[in-house]
Amino acid sequence: MSGYKYDEEGGQFMTFCLTALLAFMVPYTYRALRPQRKTATVQGWLDQRGHKVPAIQRLMRSSPIWSTLHWVLLVAGWAAIALLFKKVVYLVGHSEHKVYDPFSILGIAASATEREIRRRYRKLSVEFHPDKVGDVSNQTKAEIEAHYIEITKAYKALTDETIRKNFEEYGHPDGKQEMSMGIALPTWIVDSQNNWLVLAVYGLVFGVGLPLLVARWWYGTRSRTKDGVLNATALSFFLTLKPTVTADELPLLLAKTEELSGQYVGKLRASNELAMAELDKAVRAAYKNDTGKELVPEGTSAPVAQALVLLTAYLYRIESRDAHVEQIKLAMGHYTEKLLTSLLAISTAHSRLAQTNVIRDMMVHVVQAVPLHGGRVSELMQLPHMTMALAKEAVQLDMVAKHGLQGLWKVPDAERRALLAGPKGMSADEYAECMRALGEWPRVELVDAYFTVVGEERVSAGSLMHLVVKMRLLPPKRDGSLLRAGRRLDAKNKDGNDSVRSGMASDSLPDDAAAGRDPMGYVYAPFFAEERKPQWFVQMGDHKNDHLILTPTKFGDVGPTQMRTVHLPVIAPPEPGLYTFQVEVTSDSYLGSHAVKLMKLNVAEQRLASPEEEDEISDPEEDTIAGQMALMRGEKVKPSNVEYADDDDDDDEDEEDEDKDEEKEEDSDSDSD
Repeated sequence: MSGYKYDEEGGQFMTFCLTALLAFMVPYTYRALRPQRKTATVQGWLDQRGHKVPAIQRLMRSSPIWSTLHWVLLVAGWAAIALLFKKVVYLVGHSEHKVYDPFSILGIAASATEREIRRRYRKLSVEFHPDKVGDVSNQTKAEIEAHYIEITKAYKALTDETIRKNFEEYGHPDGKQEMSMGIALPTWIVDSQNNWLVLAVYGLVFGVGLPLLVARWWYGTRSRTKDGVLNATALSFFLTLKPTVTADELPLLLAKTEELSGQYVGKLRASNELAMAELDKAVRAAYKNDTGKELVPEGTSAPVAQALVLLTAYLYRIESRDAHVEQIKLAMGHYTEKLLTSLLAISTAHSRLAQTNVIRDMMVHVVQAVPLHGGRVSELMQLPHMTMALAKEAVQLDMVAKHGLQGLWKVPDAERRALLAGPKGMSADEYAECMRALGEWPRVELVDAYFTVVGEERVSAGSLMHLVVKMRLLPPKRDGSLLRAGRRLDAKNKDGNDSVRSGMASDSLPDDAAAGRDPMGYVYAPFFAEERKPQWFVQMGDHKNDHLILTPTKFGDVGPTQMRTVHLPVIAPPEPGLYTFQVEVTSDSYLGSHAVKLMKLNVAEQRLASPEEEDEISDPEEDTIAGQMALMRGEKVKPSNVEYADDDDDDDEDEEDEDKDEEKEEDSDSDSD
């Protein structure tokens, strides 16, 4: 007999709720309370975490409302777990669905002898007999009789042979019990009075909540590209990014996107109009003073013009007196880097070398929040406490104008201090911090770059070769040598007529384990709302034909203590000849960390096998199965390399051996005579 029943006590439902809550709270608590991971391995003061201006720190800081909700959820969750655990423990101790135990019913140990069992039963039967208990107990007659029957069953389960056999086989003295399937739902859920409440909860969870969650995930992933920009924006980039687009037109192209002119400008309030008007005036004046051109072309819509003004204000570090406008400006600058990543992907797909360089360089300007057309001034503005006015004064020095940051390091300290510090410049502490950053600035040194083909001496037409680039960082305080385009002025040219090296050596093989990785910390970018790792681009192109051959490939972990080696596969030109390419190593976050090398590639003709070699390779040997089949078809085969003795020669040798034996016999006969 089988039956189904709901959990009258609620124990199964409570256990289910406890398990589900624990499955959520344990990882959530670990994520909330786990010890902070050690920051990335830093090489100095510059690449440590936290070099952000106060406005960026506020922007990156999580909302206090969410932080409060986070801790409320944490406390409430574990309080609910404690309550449920207490409830489950109580139900386990007082549940009616217990395992039948005659020893506990009689109140004796499981090791009791039969004599002790009988003695205990007699005592309990006298004590709980219905005739004696009925007058003095508050229990009903049915409860008294049931208790007496339970004592009797327990006694027989331990003494009567038949009943004991039932207990041992089926766990109950009455034998096999009916099968009962419990449903882990308390009865109040299926009570007819609560039907409307249960249906409402199910409807909200499965009819509204779950579809909304799935739809949000689906449309969120489908509406954006892998770079994180809207599909509509990526499509507009694809249509409008023509080969003629210049660096001056890129900011306007970015300002026309749905994100900048729609979402970010849409966050401006009516109370921000006065602050935006002041910011607009200051930005237009600064841009015209710097470039001699108007910032906003005629006929530009108001949202696009506002987006362009905010983006330019971010690059020129012009602050707004309105905190809300300042927050929108900084957030827009951070998102612009994603838009440039999308533009870079489109430009590299069309193999446009000059345009790729322009977009890549603008990405660095956005990370550092410096003007696009500043030149050496923008390079100096990367230093802490360096203003545009101070940078323009420093550029007046010939050494700084020629070499930028590394030229400023070469200026004598007294002259440099007199220029940057003082009443109108930096304080003593600010100057010390600026010089500390300058001394650790990550200049990249291109130690060597060459082409090689593994296992070959030269590069053949159409072969798979490797571009091998070896580099390291050279902070000025570690080595103050001047670099020109990433190369030492006294560096020896290791190349002969071309930049091809033999691939026969073992070190020509790509080996990540010996790539000279040197972990770095974070980018020094005080105005960029993200802690990011510094990386470098390696690319190769034909600058004469404006053709990008090797798309910008990112790599990191470059340091001053080891030489970083990167192997990049490249297909050699299909025709033999002498080619000239330009290899560039550029930082994705620092201006001035740039190296260039012109490389000559002498491509030899592809070696073809001679007809004799082809025959030797193609023709089978005559003593093989393939050779025998070829002979049957009348085809050419190679002679076998195995030599067999001739049968006639063997016969002659046998005859000679017989003659010698006969001569020996004759000689022996003559000796005997």
